[in-house]
Amino acid sequence: MPVPSPPVAFPFDTRDHAEVFERLAHLRENEPATRVVVASGHEVWLVTRYEDVRHVLRDRRFSVTAHTGPDAPRLFTTPFPSGVTLLRDTEPPDHARLRRLVMPEFRARQVHRSLSVIRKITDGLLDTLAETGPPADLVADFARPLPVAVICAWLGVPAGDSDRILTLADTMNGKGPLERITAAQREMCDYLAALMDARRAAPGDDLFSSLVTAHDEHGALSDAELTGVGVSLLFAGHTVVTAVLASALGTLLRRPADLARLREDPALVEGAVEELLRYHLVLRDGQIRVATEDVDIAGITVRAGESVVVSINSANHDTDVFTDAERLDLGRDPNPHVAFGHGIHRCLASHLARAELRIALTSLLARFPNLRPAAPEASAGWKEHQRIQAVAALPVTW
Repeated sequence: MPVPSPPVAFPFDTRDHAEVFERLAHLRENEPATRVVVASGHEVWLVTRYEDVRHVLRDRRFSVTAHTGPDAPRLFTTPFPSGVTLLRDTEPPDHARLRRLVMPEFRARQVHRSLSVIRKITDGLLDTLAETGPPADLVADFARPLPVAVICAWLGVPAGDSDRILTLADTMNGKGPLERITAAQREMCDYLAALMDARRAAPGDDLFSSLVTAHDEHGALSDAELTGVGVSLLFAGHTVVTAVLASALGTLLRRPADLARLREDPALVEGAVEELLRYHLVLRDGQIRVATEDVDIAGITVRAGESVVVSINSANHDTDVFTDAERLDLGRDPNPHVAFGHGIHRCLASHLARAELRIALTSLLARFPNLRPAAPEASAGWKEHQRIQAVAALPVTW
């Protein structure tokens, strides 16, 4: 039996994707449940096998609410201020109640009805790219402004406020002084409170207007929940989607044959998006849960009160589930990845994210058939986020 190694810091202190996946593969094979030290300094269990990850995420004996105190294990260094209830930190029945309020707006049918909005925003950005002319930065000029414009339109955030939202989100998610991060958190909460007041005075056909009505007229959610849902949707709706889109574009630009396949046959894009979601390392750590009772998993017993981190990246590269998992295969089928999570906390905006990615890729390649890198990959680098692996720049020409 392999000798357990001493706890290491997680996420791993490297930006090299190959090294990350190599270390995760070693753990899946030798220590599928191992002790690691997370950003808050706590020692927790790390689970890496696909089936074990799914087990933890769907097993109600693993709770999200037990780790929300100021001294609880955290995957990031800065907890959110008190008085804000993030969707990720709720359990049934509260979690089910909040999802019922929001989920109808994010169902596949509703997203389908809004495809024209996504296409209009996408085409507008591509028009600007064409008018400005090459070279261009696909992160600054496309992958970054697209998701925030879509989620702002969806939620009812004024289009003119998108730059402010981006700046605040970058600060909140970045690696900086604690005072700077907490100030950005407070400013975001104050902004959302002011927006809710504006929707109260002049309701619109948007999600925030619906939430304000649910809060004021029906008491369906508290002040803390109202703000927390807003923060949760803004983060999931643009920060993660931007990182995924930028990573996907960066990979395809380095693989001209795959880029040509997608350009020549847009019907391939649906499967390609699923594979790009599976393949990339975007969320550097994973999701954290706390055992509410003793639970056996991956050959060990997690004691009540102990924390478990599940590695989504590792699960999506488990060779017991994905043949030749380290190879990008745009036609992979089936592709049961867990990029959007699993269980009751599975990302509710997954249909919207998929639609954005499909439209972004097909529209970009159709508009610029000669799209190619304008600078070496090494010049791009990474943005300094606490949890997100985000490409800093993608210089291109056409």
